[in-house]
Amino acid sequence: MWYRSRVRMLSTPPPPPPSTPTPLAGLDAVPWNRLHHAYGVATDVPGHLRSLRSGDPDVRQNACAALLGTVYHQGTRWQATRYVVQFVVGLVESRDTPDRAILIGLLRALAVGDREDGELPFSPAVAFAGARGVTSETERTVLTWLYDEETRPDEAQLAATDAVAAYWAQAAYEAGARHGYRYLNWLSDYDPAVAAGAAELLAWFPETPGVVPALIAVPDDEAHALARSSANLSLGHLGHSAAGNIEVDARLVELLGAQHLTVALTAAVALAYRHGTALPPGALTVLQEARNRKVGRREWSDSWPWDRPPAAFADLALRRAAAGRARDQRGR
Repeated sequence: MWYRSRVRMLSTPPPPPPSTPTPLAGLDAVPWNRLHHAYGVATDVPGHLRSLRSGDPDVRQNACAALLGTVYHQGTRWQATRYVVQFVVGLVESRDTPDRAILIGLLRALAVGDREDGELPFSPAVAFAGARGVTSETERTVLTWLYDEETRPDEAQLAATDAVAAYWAQAAYEAGARHGYRYLNWLSDYDPAVAAGAAELLAWFPETPGVVPALIAVPDDEAHALARSSANLSLGHLGHSAAGNIEVDARLVELLGAQHLTVALTAAVALAYRHGTALPPGALTVLQEARNRKVGRREWSDSWPWDRPPAAFADLALRRAAAGRARDQRGR
């Protein structure tokens, strides 16, 4: 993903439609002087958030990098992270904000972390089990250890630190989950990269009301091919939200014949994820042809929101199908 390698800001964003007037409303009401990130008190965070709307791409790039280095330091969410989420959502929601697709990546990092698609379908209860039992007193104690250079924590203190880190990650995730309805709206955004990023983000928030119908409804014409391809993968990764949903399968089977090859490829991948070896007719053919023709190897390299390129998903789906057939044969 983009935030693992570089932060690239666009110098000339496209003309946007009317925007939300106050994306950072309430920013100064947050007690940043009582919140912490990786390098101490989070009083620098408001300035970085404001700089994300700067007309200077270098200023925006530095602000984004600063946030990644403080409230998402090396993949760890911090006490202040949950409070940052709502403002990044507001910035993406405001269509005159520059680099909104970049900011969806930032939002994804803050709310979901560095989790990869291998952890889908996502279960918050399992992912954040380590946060159970954390109290405000535990949090205060851990913060004291973290910022006191004279302290050398013992094993029990280290375990408490891990639990608090899980608690902070859970809080950031829950902050992101509260805005699921906005992610649904972004599926129809005028910027294809924003729509595609929203589709990937929704795979991590399966409890969002209406998520499956919204992903099904993304168009499959050329202008929406990026978002449609991302939505296909999210449908393939959703667990019980889409399990047994005949409308999902009907839409994915329909898309096997899509004019855009990557749309067809990701539909086949989603069907393989949902049905294993019991693939609908045509899906296996699409996967094999995509591998042979190297479809999706480099397409959308700057705006593809998933960890794997489309072709890598096809390879994985074929390997899973082969392994499943081998198990079936051994069981006979």
